[in-house]
Amino acid sequence: MNALENYLLSLQINCYNTSVTQIIDVQNRIFRSLLSGSHYAEALLVALDISHYSTPQQHQALLKQVLHQLGYRIRVERQRHDVLFIEHTRLAYTLHLA
Repeated sequence: MNALENYLLSLQINCYNTSVTQIIDVQNRIFRSLLSGSHYAEALLVALDISHYSTPQQHQALLKQVLHQLGYRIRVERQRHDVLFIEHTRLAYTLHLA
């Protein structure tokens, strides 16, 4: 398995039902993994070459990677880089990370 797959397993995401609740849950799990110094998170940060980024930048990068892996489409607002537009087949959500 690669670093992203290992990280997904470490987040214990066992429900792939797309919803706003899932997005928020994933966001919280990623943030907690960064704060706790998860070695799976660190391995993925190294693999993505973003271990030197600030914690908010790391959080956004990991969130985009994980949600993409779960089938979501992510766009970053051009004027505000802390706003993500998250879409799925039957879902559209705007997430403010600040």
